[in-house]
Amino acid sequence: MNKKQVLSFTGATLAAVAGVSVANEEVKADANVTTDNAQTWVQSQTADQQAQTKVNQAQSNVNSATQATSAAQTELNSANVANLAAQSAVNDQQNAVNSAQSNVNSASVAVSDAQSKEAAAQKNADQATPANIQAAKDAISNQEQQISKDTDTINADDQAVTTAQNNVSSAQANVNNATAKRDNQQKIVNSAQDNVKNATDILNNSSQAKAKAQNDLSTANDKVKNDSNAVNAKQGEVNTATEAKKNANADLAKAQDTEKVAQKDKDAKQAVVDQTKAALDTANAAVKDAQAKVDAINDKLANVNTITVPDKKGYQKALSDWLGGTRDTNGNFIPEDFKVIDEAHKVNQYKHNNSDKSVMVDPNHLTDNETKELTLYAADLLNQIRTQLGIPKVKVSNGSLEFAKEVEQNYVNDNWNKIAHDNKGIDKAAQATGSEGYEDASFFGHLDNVDSLSMDSLKDDIYNGLLNMIFPNDDQQEMYHARGLLGLMSGDFTGDYSFSKAVPQYFGLTTTSMKNVNDWDWSMAHWLNADADRVSDKFDKTEVTIPSTDQLVSELSLANASLQSVKTDQSTKQKANDDAQSALNAAAQVLATAQRDVNTKTASAKTANDSLTKTQSELANLQSQLKTDQALQKQAQANFDSFAADVTTKQVNVQKAQDNLTAEQGRLAITQANLDNANNALNDAKNVLAQKQQKVKNDKATLKADNDKLAQLQAKLANLQDAPKLLATAQQAVKDAQKTLDDAQSKLTAATNKLNDLKKTAAIAQTAVDTAKQKVTDATKIQSDAQEALTQAKNELAALQQKEALAKQVAEQQAKLAAEKEAKDNGYHVENNNVVDSKGNNVQGWTVKNGQMIDPNNAVIEQSKPETTNVTVNGKGEVKPQTIVNTKGNLQTQAKSTSTKAVIATTAQAATTVNQTREQYKQQLKSNSQLPQTGNNNNAILSLTGVAMVTMLGLFGIKKREY
Repeated sequence: MNKKQVLSFTGATLAAVAGVSVANEEVKADANVTTDNAQTWVQSQTADQQAQTKVNQAQSNVNSATQATSAAQTELNSANVANLAAQSAVNDQQNAVNSAQSNVNSASVAVSDAQSKEAAAQKNADQATPANIQAAKDAISNQEQQISKDTDTINADDQAVTTAQNNVSSAQANVNNATAKRDNQQKIVNSAQDNVKNATDILNNSSQAKAKAQNDLSTANDKVKNDSNAVNAKQGEVNTATEAKKNANADLAKAQDTEKVAQKDKDAKQAVVDQTKAALDTANAAVKDAQAKVDAINDKLANVNTITVPDKKGYQKALSDWLGGTRDTNGNFIPEDFKVIDEAHKVNQYKHNNSDKSVMVDPNHLTDNETKELTLYAADLLNQIRTQLGIPKVKVSNGSLEFAKEVEQNYVNDNWNKIAHDNKGIDKAAQATGSEGYEDASFFGHLDNVDSLSMDSLKDDIYNGLLNMIFPNDDQQEMYHARGLLGLMSGDFTGDYSFSKAVPQYFGLTTTSMKNVNDWDWSMAHWLNADADRVSDKFDKTEVTIPSTDQLVSELSLANASLQSVKTDQSTKQKANDDAQSALNAAAQVLATAQRDVNTKTASAKTANDSLTKTQSELANLQSQLKTDQALQKQAQANFDSFAADVTTKQVNVQKAQDNLTAEQGRLAITQANLDNANNALNDAKNVLAQKQQKVKNDKATLKADNDKLAQLQAKLANLQDAPKLLATAQQAVKDAQKTLDDAQSKLTAATNKLNDLKKTAAIAQTAVDTAKQKVTDATKIQSDAQEALTQAKNELAALQQKEALAKQVAEQQAKLAAEKEAKDNGYHVENNNVVDSKGNNVQGWTVKNGQMIDPNNAVIEQSKPETTNVTVNGKGEVKPQTIVNTKGNLQTQAKSTSTKAVIATTAQAATTVNQTREQYKQQLKSNSQLPQTGNNNNAILSLTGVAMVTMLGLFGIKKREY
């Protein structure tokens, strides 16, 4: 056991555990007792061995179960790791599928949008007949005339606004005049009221009234004089303002006539500009289109990667030398050949393409379009070299593309992870497509993620891979790849520089990727050639056109010629438009000058009119004031003269004054009515002005709408004239959008297939986890059962060992007691370093050590010593019995004697055993404090075995062995 344990028991408990019976048997201190105990010990030893064997077996089972559990847990841990990796791969791929689906959705929307635009372009093209184009031109002309009419209407309505504004000003002057007349009449009424009071005061001969009348007359005379002077002065101002207004109106009319002439001239010039501008726009569009075509071709040429062979003869020699065996001692090029190869390699450099940088592809799952694009790209590079060397060009066919797809799929399915050829996969692909082809391969290490590379990155790898195989200037100088790529797989090249053995071939290319090979991630380009005369009937020979630089150059020449032609036409149209624009600008300047003059003259006329209106109003007010003051003067004079009249006359004057007051109050009502009419007229004039201003606003809105319509008509004409170009652009947009959609759908399909595969792998991994979990559960159960069995076996062994130890101790004690009895009964003692009996005979099997007797069981036995006691003899000569106990606790019984000499009484202790319970045994221990009396031989309560054990154990505990 690993853990140490301590067990404590009382003596009674130990006896019971050991299974030793201590009741109803007399202990026999003879050889039989020893022999029996020895036999029991042998038997116990056998049981102990069996128990130990059981423990060992149980321990072995535990060890095996523990190992099995550990192995199962290890398997579960591995399964969990694999499952997590598989699920992570599923999650990552699900994200890729989601992204691919999003791309498909976006591409689908783009296709729908492009198709709608194509339909609109097609409809426009269908309508682009000469009649419709002419109708569009006529509509533009009519619209321009309508715009001219709109301008005339605005000008007329602007004049009406000016007239209405003048009317408002005039009406405002009338209101002012009417207000002044009403105010003057109010003064007359007030004066008439005063006259009534004065006439009454005169009738009453009031001296105060007479003095007031004199003062009023003097004041009235002064006011009339001043009013007359002011009226005369203001009349002069009115005359001057009237002449100024007449002149200003004449100048305005002349300016307006000039403006109308300038407007018509400008409108005519605008029509010419519009026509020449439309023609120029058409010419500009044609130039733009032609320039775009030229730029596109130039861009292609600028981004077209080319490979040149600077020294054709030198390269032919270097290739033939190496293939023919002319090499240096290391198997590399001879110096003159290496120089040719090295220069050819360095002169060629890859040209990056920005548009390709944004196109991401999975090298292990190229779409059909991606495979085709890369194959045509590589085939063009290869054909450039072949053409320069006089070798037949490779062809690309449906069969060679299929060959490439099969090779890619086989590499992926084989989980290829070596810098080498998957010959089995290549042969399988060749047989499947009937190509009987072979592979050359180039590898490029990457630090970034090779699961997704840009098209530009792959083309870069392909380009430099071809350079490294055709012009190997590094430490791997070999030309076997060049031989395969150039179709030179047969023939002896010693001294043959013509490459006459080259054969026509079909070509395909694909890519794959590998991870963590030699501490790098790799992209791999597979260059696949198949001799044209070796493909089987199964091989699809339908050719795919390979774009070439020669074709682009030819297209560029035609595009430049077309561009030059449309530029010439553009120049003519530009001059016509420039001339028309210059004329329009001049006319616009004349019109602007005329308009500024009209504005100036209008302002001057308005100022003159306002000045006249103002002075006329002021004159009218002064005249009204003069008239009022003259009436007041007349009344003041009459009031003053009235003081000299008789009473009757004064009474009549009072009546006249009252009648005059009534009359003037009536005139006040008339002036108030005239003021109300003037205000109404002013409001009407303001309403008319607002209407005229609104009409001008509406006219300007109409002009804007007509200008917008003109722009629409002009755009429609341009669309009709550019219909073929617009339709071609829309159709190309549909193709591009459809290609994008097809590519997106292919990627989605590939991503979905990969996701499904990963899900299967994840399901298998989950199953493995479930299986491993069950194994752990089963193994844990077995281990637990084995551990329980081990614990039980160890407990049984411990119990047995405790039982054996107690049995052995009891047997040894019994044997010692028997030996002690034997020694006492026979008087064994030591003489001359030997054990002898009471007769002096040597005792066999007994020895002496350190002066002590050693029995045959190697136990120390005390020598026999007779004990004496004093006895009492009664008067009858009888010995009185007396019980004593020696120092060792042995019971002594007094013997009867008929003499008075000392009696030696030696008795053997008698012991009986009783089968007892623990409680009975405890009670017995308590009763042992009373010593048994003579005659208790077989009924003594104290157990010999119990005494021996108590003596040995001291009624304390023992410790179990630790192992």
